[in-house]
Amino acid sequence: MQRELKLTPTLSAVELDADDQLNVQMIDGTTRTIVLKHVHAWIAKSGSLPYMNKEGVIAYHISCTLEVDGQHVQLVRKIPSQENFRDPPCFMGLYIWLDGVKKIGEFLNTHGGDHAFTNKDCRLAIWDATQRLCPPLVHPWCPLPDGTLRLEDCYRGEDTWLGPYDGSECHCGLDINHPAGTPLWTPVRIDEHGLFDSVSNGANNNRWRGLHHWPDGKTWILQAHHLIRVLVPEDRPLEAGVHYAETAGVHSGAHEHSHFVFGVRENNADVFVDPWLLFWQMYRDREATRAR
Repeated sequence: MQRELKLTPTLSAVELDADDQLNVQMIDGTTRTIVLKHVHAWIAKSGSLPYMNKEGVIAYHISCTLEVDGQHVQLVRKIPSQENFRDPPCFMGLYIWLDGVKKIGEFLNTHGGDHAFTNKDCRLAIWDATQRLCPPLVHPWCPLPDGTLRLEDCYRGEDTWLGPYDGSECHCGLDINHPAGTPLWTPVRIDEHGLFDSVSNGANNNRWRGLHHWPDGKTWILQAHHLIRVLVPEDRPLEAGVHYAETAGVHSGAHEHSHFVFGVRENNADVFVDPWLLFWQMYRDREATRAR
């Protein structure tokens, strides 16, 4: 199947089946052709989990083979791994991030929702390499560890995007360990927001969702879970950088932490992608604006 994708100043998320052809119009009007050739997922290590008396998946790999304007490109991700927190690869003027593959459903279940699973064989996040992830600077969502995120600080070391949480489940977000009471700030302007789950209404957690509507027609979906309290009214927009909540103190389990979720809504479809991409832009922006 042939599909068309016109890149805009914000990240795009697409799902493809094997042999699909994606015709990508760049910001400058030129076109790149991406064909998905192969997709694979396999368990790299299983056995007794280091943090509990249970057998499970300790690590797995996902891969896809693309043809970008006829050039062979293979993307591989090791999950979980410190390699999750690397620069997105760039090919022929495109950032292309292998975000997920359907085949992980053969050995992982869902955890906290199914939005980490793909409807098609492969999910990619794509944006023009001449652009940022979005036009304005991205404010840190939480206090950023020096240098980059660390695998050992993702709950028990397994809660990167796609898990494997508890050795058997696909983790539908990114966990970052920090003490109860840690501040959360708005990464970008938030047009609508509020708790969609709360302990006061009988849920086991306080889960917040914010929406940012971009001029190109996309909407970003930002979620943070394990909040202690929200500090701002829910009936008004918030500018970027607002201290809107304290976190990491409700239903946080073995480690005090926050759970972050990032999605892109386009053409009435929500596609959730690795929150690391948003944190990657935060790190780049912090470095670019830091006094020398």
